[in-house]
Amino acid sequence: MLTLTNTQARALLVRYHNLDGADGFRGLDGARAIMDRLGTIQFDPLNVAGRNPDLALQARVCGYKPDYLRRLLYGEHHLMDGYDKEMCIYTARDFPHFAPLRAMRSADIQRWLTGRGQAEAFDMLEDVVDLIRKRGPSSLTDIPVGESKDYGWGPRRPSGAAIEYLFASGRLCVADKAGTQRRFDLTERVLPPELIAPVERDADAFADWYVKRRLGCVGLLWDKRGGAWQGYVVGSDAARKAALNRLVERGEVVPCRIEGRREAFYMLPEAAEMLGSAQPRPAARFIAPLDNLMWDRDMVEALFSFRYRWEVYTPVAKRQYGYYVLPVLYGDRFVARFEPEPVGRAGCFRVKGWWWENGVRVTDAILNAIEAAFNRFARFLGVENAPENIDLVRNSITQN
Repeated sequence: MLTLTNTQARALLVRYHNLDGADGFRGLDGARAIMDRLGTIQFDPLNVAGRNPDLALQARVCGYKPDYLRRLLYGEHHLMDGYDKEMCIYTARDFPHFAPLRAMRSADIQRWLTGRGQAEAFDMLEDVVDLIRKRGPSSLTDIPVGESKDYGWGPRRPSGAAIEYLFASGRLCVADKAGTQRRFDLTERVLPPELIAPVERDADAFADWYVKRRLGCVGLLWDKRGGAWQGYVVGSDAARKAALNRLVERGEVVPCRIEGRREAFYMLPEAAEMLGSAQPRPAARFIAPLDNLMWDRDMVEALFSFRYRWEVYTPVAKRQYGYYVLPVLYGDRFVARFEPEPVGRAGCFRVKGWWWENGVRVTDAILNAIEAAFNRFARFLGVENAPENIDLVRNSITQN
């Protein structure tokens, strides 16, 4: 069995995610290429200094702009909104393969809606479909049928509940967005016929496909329950282990060990092929809180000696760092983390707080790379980089 050092494992992950920039991915084509490799990025609506999917792409694609993601989603329909490990953005080519997952997801939503007293939504499914067929792309508020009730979260009207169910089942998909408000249309009017017909698989074959795909989302994973294995099928230890064994036996997945770790690790053959070119470069990248690389934070801590917890939902008094904190990767190590000011309020890219990791020896090379990353990040946001940002970083060295 292949054995890697910790350094090799880190370098492989950086290389696989193009966080070293070695693939030269640029602009719209670069965004398309990295999405074809990863398959999925997690969606989150919070926008402090960019939303999670855009933050994930800016770290991997030179010259990335948020409009590229919108074009890939709602112009080309190369990508689409849908449920994967959570609500995600994934490649449209995978839509027909996700049929079993949609069936599981829609069954859960049916139980959830029934349990909270919205079962009447299922009596109006065809009416909602007919209305959208006549009207075209529609938001939940465009079809206000039934009494509105405050359920705390989720759709308030039966018609909104019906749309959510139809989306989960695949009959509707997100055709466009106004801000974060989704506009739904019939899937048959958005995707070509070859991407609509479900791929027929038995339960084991679907588990194999889904486990293999999840490995492709991250690049290297251990066989241990965590955020990267979250979701239907892959979250089951028994189902996942059985699928991994079948995939290894067929040569579709490469098992490996990492020195000093007891857990078995797995990767796709295309990731294993990158081992020879996985050489850390002196570049700094700002990583999204829900980035694919960060999905299994325990694995990140084990390989990178970097402990990261997203503190958005942590009470202020209990936060160790800040509300929306981004990890800073330099080469193959996390060297710091920072909290940006909300761009809409600051009017520029301004760093609110900066924290070096313990033991980091701050050199001129690291500072130059971070300053370059600040300028790159400001261009992504379409605002000026506050000149005091690098001063804050320099002044924090004495506190390290």
